Amino acid sequence: MRRASDTKKNFTRRDVLAMCGCGVAGLIVGGVVAKWGVTEDAIASGRIELSTTPQKMIVTDRGRCSGCQRCEMMCSLRNDGWVSQETARVRVWESYNFGASPDTEDGIYGNCQFTIKACKQCEDAWCVKYCPVHAIHSDEKTGARVVDTDVCIGCGMCHEACPWNIPVVSSETGRSTKCISCGRCAEQCPNGAIKFIDWQDIAEEALSKGIINTTELTGDLVRPYQGS
Repeated sequence: MRRASDTKKNFTRRDVLAMCGCGVAGLIVGGVVAKWGVTEDAIASGRIELSTTPQKMIVTDRGRCSGCQRCEMMCSLRNDGWVSQETARVRVWESYNFGASPDTEDGIYGNCQFTIKACKQCEDAWCVKYCPVHAIHSDEKTGARVVDTDVCIGCGMCHEACPWNIPVVSSETGRSTKCISCGRCAEQCPNGAIKFIDWQDIAEEALSKGIINTTELTGDLVRPYQGS
């Protein structure tokens, strides 16, 4: 007889939300992700933004961002092989002077709070819908929207369609670039302003708060044993 605890499982967004019986908003209201700074008040104030992929919850905290721009350097170095603000998939430099916008009194001319711009990994992504050659698709492993550079023609429609103009056509390659959720920016941020959180960790936090009460925790979080 094989017990469920003998099986290791990496939990996805779908698994966690199904077990908790709520959406991402429910996790926020229930305090499940508060340990990572994700609260209703923090989101309402504009300090915290989050996006999700099937494998990760991505949290950006502008209150922790010092404007060092290391995330941009390491992102482009990892993905392009050279340091480039132009092609960085995460961007701080656009808000370096004025923060979120010229009238916020943020940035170096105000309170030194910078806005971290990154791909929202939209479920109904406009970059995907408006690409004329269907060069953007969901990565099978991570669920992140990625650009197939062999198909991309560098027309820039993805940049124009995105409400945040996140995809950018590289002047070096003539192809579009965007976030692939590699997590390099988070690894190199000295202040923890960017976090890539495993759904496994969120599931364990939900368990500790009693939101998941029908599972066992033995090394990895697993579903309860249902039969012989």
